[in-house]
Amino acid sequence: MFFWPGYRGIVRYGYPSFLVIALVFAFILDLFLIANFYWTDQITVAQRNVILLCVVVIWFILGSFSHFRLKQFDLIATGMQEEKFKEVLTHYLRGNWYEVEMFIIPRLKYNPADVETLLLQATLYRHTERYAEALQILDKLQLLNDANKWFTEIENERILINEALDNIKKQ
Repeated sequence: MFFWPGYRGIVRYGYPSFLVIALVFAFILDLFLIANFYWTDQITVAQRNVILLCVVVIWFILGSFSHFRLKQFDLIATGMQEEKFKEVLTHYLRGNWYEVEMFIIPRLKYNPADVETLLLQATLYRHTERYAEALQILDKLQLLNDANKWFTEIENERILINEALDNIKKQ
């Protein structure tokens, strides 16, 4: 969490504020290390301890600030994702399969265990007549713990896919 202030924010979101936090911390830490190991004869042990205490306090302050700022961005991103999910459901109901799939792929890369998105992907595959892929997704869904509340929908989807496969075999 606090090992390198700003690092997780840079990796996850790439915002410049997290980069500034990381660079400020790196600069302060570098100054301490240079003073501690290179200019050993110019600072006393008491001064070194005071500087070390200041570095630890600054580390904690920057880490806390970075952590809370990251939580704010996570809440904003989650809210935006939920709004986007509602928009994608509208596309799904209209039969705009391409728009739905363009939403599903990145969302599953970010969270491969997202039960609702996996179920949406299975129904999308059924509607686009990719039955084998849909059955694979449903098998994957049954292995997830959070899929228990969607058991009925998963089994219903499996029944619809099997009926479609039977109709294909009859023709």
